Amino acid sequence: MKIMRSILIFTICFNVLAFNANAQYNVKQFGAAGDGVTLDTRSIQNAIDIAHENGGGMVEISAGTYKIGTLILKDNINLHLQSGAILMGSPDYNDYTEIIHKFDSRTNGLYAKYFMIFAEEVKNISITGTGTIHGNGLEHFQDTKPQNLRPFMIRLVNCQSITIRDVSLLESANWTLHLLGCKDVNIDGIVIETTAEGNRDGLDIDACQRVTVSNCRIHTTDDAIVMKATCDVLCQDIAITNCMLRSGGSAIKTGTESNGGFKNITVSNCVIKDIEKHAGIELMTVDGGTMQNIAIENITMDNVATPIFIRIGIRSRPYKQGQYVSKIDDVRDIYLNNITVTDAKLPSSIMGLHHKKINNISLTNYSVRYSQSQTSIPYNKVPFEEFSYPMAAVFKNVPAYGLYCRNVEELHLENVHMYSAENETRPALTFDRVSDLELFSVKAEVDNQSIPMIHFRNTNNVIASYCRSMGMTNALFELEAKTCSDLYFTNNILQTGQIETLKVEALPDASTFYDFETDIKYSVKRGNKIKGLPAHDLNKKALNINLEIIKNKSLQLRLLILNDSPKPEKVLIKYEGIIQEFEVDWNEWGWAPVTLLMEFDTEKKVAFEITASEQDSNLKIAKAYLHYQNIVFTD
Repeated sequence: MKIMRSILIFTICFNVLAFNANAQYNVKQFGAAGDGVTLDTRSIQNAIDIAHENGGGMVEISAGTYKIGTLILKDNINLHLQSGAILMGSPDYNDYTEIIHKFDSRTNGLYAKYFMIFAEEVKNISITGTGTIHGNGLEHFQDTKPQNLRPFMIRLVNCQSITIRDVSLLESANWTLHLLGCKDVNIDGIVIETTAEGNRDGLDIDACQRVTVSNCRIHTTDDAIVMKATCDVLCQDIAITNCMLRSGGSAIKTGTESNGGFKNITVSNCVIKDIEKHAGIELMTVDGGTMQNIAIENITMDNVATPIFIRIGIRSRPYKQGQYVSKIDDVRDIYLNNITVTDAKLPSSIMGLHHKKINNISLTNYSVRYSQSQTSIPYNKVPFEEFSYPMAAVFKNVPAYGLYCRNVEELHLENVHMYSAENETRPALTFDRVSDLELFSVKAEVDNQSIPMIHFRNTNNVIASYCRSMGMTNALFELEAKTCSDLYFTNNILQTGQIETLKVEALPDASTFYDFETDIKYSVKRGNKIKGLPAHDLNKKALNINLEIIKNKSLQLRLLILNDSPKPEKVLIKYEGIIQEFEVDWNEWGWAPVTLLMEFDTEKKVAFEITASEQDSNLKIAKAYLHYQNIVFTD
């Protein structure tokens, strides 16, 4: 039998020498059994290799079930699955090839090292046909940790000219389709479904450029379509359209891995349903990367936890050893238009940092209907959670049922309609530390007469026109006294007996920064008070401190610092012969999180010198805390 099979393969190899790149190579002619029992990895890989050696072509998977471990795609290969063809992942991870690829990424080895289909640095590859790739992850690979023992279905790394069309990708044991550092990708008409729990994303577009996704149906237990930047490469020029999404995570998401950042992204004409825990649209950057020029329009959502969540955080997690985040980049220019939501549970939020605000957000033609209400926490008690895992569910009971905004500049809302759940006692919208705010034709339901439609605090330069409440409320707008300025209210529509503006006593903020839990803290005790805190002026001399390190783990030195100048400056951290720097481009107190490049094997007291990079510095520092960072956590 082995002799006959060798003769058959030799004959095929001889015959295909005359074929061109359009040649077809049926895997059964290479010995693949397709019986669901035989391990067919080697036979299919032989077909791929021979096709590649002869300039490429179509590797055909005819009807049948083919059990496989790892297949490696090569230049000019079209892996084509005919109707009735199933590539079934082996239930034994020992049947997969362990791969650590050359492309730097946080996911390399940590998130996965086994793959059903893999390629690196290849061009002109495609996976097509109406057949199925099945990860076998529903009946097997149920232990979610360690994640890297569960095979990814497809990972394509640093590849160019990719087409994935019409195939069904079912029950991946890990992420389903991961594009890492790829360029010129077209994904059209595919189906992705996962029903088992644990890090089983649908489509991960990671540090990629020029990607189109259209006409896809995705139903997953983790994020449906998520853009990531698990290295310092921008994820940019992405167009997603005409997709139907259901998810146990978020439907459309950027992050959480966001070292490189996100730019030039459009999402349009999508239906989002049944998002039970997270957000329909979740736009986040938390590891220093930028997020800019994003347009989302013509979206319908039904039965979602949170409709929209936009967030900048400062987790600042490194993506590889010997690297750290050295600045917090901008989040700006995000446009959301023509979005309708029914059966929403939690308010949408737009949350920047006190020292790094989100800039230029537009929300127009937006309608949302809520089916659940929550009790409200006080306006001055909303936690910062700047270092926490960034998701909408972290912020519970915020004081607005429809939209809560904090630390935002240039915010435009127009033709916005909000409908509350029964027994709702919160205003529809709350703005805290918002400047340059425009409200045009904002309409919201209010059931409690003593609750305003909109609450303002620490907010300035506001224009509000043609706004009105549905339901009787004593005041359309409520202002915390002496915290708001430059307010221009014109042509708003008042009901009989309703006043436009009510001033209430301001609620003092306990702090303008988040004083997180840690055991190792240094605070400046002497020095001039600057914006409420005793501060050390780095223009006069360096700050020298000794901190006791007690654990052998990754450490992040967090400096509470401000810059009195509009010009960005760099603070230098010197210790144990190492110099690290962090750019400070804010003039409020805020944390600069610096993951230390050195890891300490034993307990010791470490001397830190914190200084400015320039002689005439405007940097002031108030606190220096050490925090042990979990860098092996997988998102």
